[in-house]
Amino acid sequence: MKSRKVRFVPVALPVVLTLGAGAVLGGCAAESAKADGPSSGETGLVARAAEPSDSVLVLDSTDPAELALTSSQAFFTSAPVVVLAVADDEAARATAAAAAVELAAPVLLVGGAISDGGLRTELARLGVVAVVEVGEADAPPGQEDTGEGPVRATVGDVDGVERVLLDVGALGSDGTIDPHDLDEVRAALPERGEPETLTEVLALTEPGGLDTPGGPQAAAIATARAAGAVPLEVPQGDPRASAEVVDALAAAKALAVVGIGESFGAADDLAWRLRTAEEGTLLPSGSQLVLADGVRYVAVEADAVTSSLVAVGERAASEAVSRAQDAAASYAEAVPEETVVPVLEVPATRASTSAGSDRDYSTEIPSVELLPLVDAAAEAGVLVVLRLEPGRATFDEQVTEYADVLARPTVGVALDVDARRPTDGSPAGTVDAAELGAAIDAVGEVVREGALPQKLVVVQRPDADAVRDAAALDLGAGEAAVVLRSTSGDGYAARVRDWGLLLDGLPDGMVGGWTTGSSDPARDVEGVLSLDPSPRYVAPSP
Repeated sequence: MKSRKVRFVPVALPVVLTLGAGAVLGGCAAESAKADGPSSGETGLVARAAEPSDSVLVLDSTDPAELALTSSQAFFTSAPVVVLAVADDEAARATAAAAAVELAAPVLLVGGAISDGGLRTELARLGVVAVVEVGEADAPPGQEDTGEGPVRATVGDVDGVERVLLDVGALGSDGTIDPHDLDEVRAALPERGEPETLTEVLALTEPGGLDTPGGPQAAAIATARAAGAVPLEVPQGDPRASAEVVDALAAAKALAVVGIGESFGAADDLAWRLRTAEEGTLLPSGSQLVLADGVRYVAVEADAVTSSLVAVGERAASEAVSRAQDAAASYAEAVPEETVVPVLEVPATRASTSAGSDRDYSTEIPSVELLPLVDAAAEAGVLVVLRLEPGRATFDEQVTEYADVLARPTVGVALDVDARRPTDGSPAGTVDAAELGAAIDAVGEVVREGALPQKLVVVQRPDADAVRDAAALDLGAGEAAVVLRSTSGDGYAARVRDWGLLLDGLPDGMVGGWTTGSSDPARDVEGVLSLDPSPRYVAPSP
């Protein structure tokens, strides 16, 4: 995120926009509209939005009252008017949320996880002189009194604070407050100056947050909107997951972003995902995530260099790209509702019987010689995974060695466990989960530093015992989508059995990959699609 200062603008009411893919935040709240009431210079009663304490902030409470309080603390430094609603009353929350946006006031909830004392402290901090209590009106004269009294949000009498009732039924079916009720509330409130609200600040919401007027997050979202923040719904709590959200963030370049909801995770993780989204680069999957819904990958093998370790010519590169496209097309024709992405598995290092000058029994292909094929593939919408055969080197060492190539958005890695030759007496063709985790972390570092879309990491294992302590494998914080693929060369029936075993022992967060019975995955379309579940990643036999 940017480190620029958030700007404030005085407006009569906060400008609330629905942010589309091409919307720009630069002027989202920059328009001024003079109110009929007094200016901020004529009265000390002015609502002032708070500059977010950090460029990225997450409000992650699951309790509506606590979330409403933290939203008030995050978005307002002062507010002469606050709207109160009962925490467990959905209708009251909906009415309060709609009123808060109209009144440029935060919403607080009564009866939830926050005590009356906590609410009173927040009222004092904001300098509140009047509260709008959402609830039921008193029974009209002559109507039978049940003795229970109306249900109304209140923290009781507070010295110097006026109490104004807004009937919970004032909310119309269109989601707006009845104009007559709103006028009555405004007339009963003290005169206030023009609120000073934010501009170029986004409030990210979870799916349904904007479409559920009285939902658990309604009060917090309304407070953000009242402060001038522009709401943007984000699927999965990950701004990389939707092309529409990526386009919106890339256009907006917001000065500050606040995530409302636990799905946004830690602020640090949201920050690098936002940087990625702001870059605007999309993968062939249609988003910045590799394993988006309805996406399948079909790989073929290709060499990027000749036997002398010099880049192959343009014709050979073009033929490799075409083979990958043809293989993917055969699956796309069989399952037209899917997005099928072609992949080239390209050796970057090769296990060797010779120790070499670095004594690691692995031949490293110079990065510069890999780039012509990588660039040709990227131009054609084809992903590349660099296969690493490390010998006695570690996977993370080799990932780091190719960080410059991995800095290309369409390049991932395949970790060939069968080519690992440990020096600690462990069997050849095995590796500790900790080493794979270190390699995934090294990929993640490239992603975070370069604000890159998610990377594809394929762990190729010869058998079920090849990865030691697999259940403890650390997959990072979403920088990589990790596929576990068996490289067994057995017949179809044996591979189907191995497929079931692979899925049964699959570590959380990983996806299974399938190895076909030939070098051309297009020959096995029917067999692959008959598997349940059908593999998301399909590659040829070694």
